[in-house]
Amino acid sequence: MRNQPSFALRSIENSGWLILALMSLAGLILRDVPTALGVATGGACALGSFRMMDVYFARIFQKNVSRPKWWHHVLYILRFFALMGVVALAIGWAGLPVVSVVIGLTIPPLAIFIHGARYALRIQGSTRA
Repeated sequence: MRNQPSFALRSIENSGWLILALMSLAGLILRDVPTALGVATGGACALGSFRMMDVYFARIFQKNVSRPKWWHHVLYILRFFALMGVVALAIGWAGLPVVSVVIGLTIPPLAIFIHGARYALRIQGSTRA
């Protein structure tokens, strides 16, 4: 069970992949292939970065484990450079639409918002008499 994200983080990540699939399909249906690829690229990179962040913080806050080495922190910082590099390649080299890549990058915050809203509605519904 080492370095495994909590149930909430897994739920957010799974919701994010579902939102990514739906938004990519919508981009394909409503626009064209480059738009769908832009959403898919931005979303996959953002969700991958989100997953790496989960693993990093699970490792940092895990009990009864030695302190992280310096290279754990370097890997955490390198994920930002990797994300920026993939976005730059997608927009500059592959010529994907900027707006669609940015829409894909918003998928993790959207999944977090949806998860929080579902949780809040569930709590509010259980407190009513």
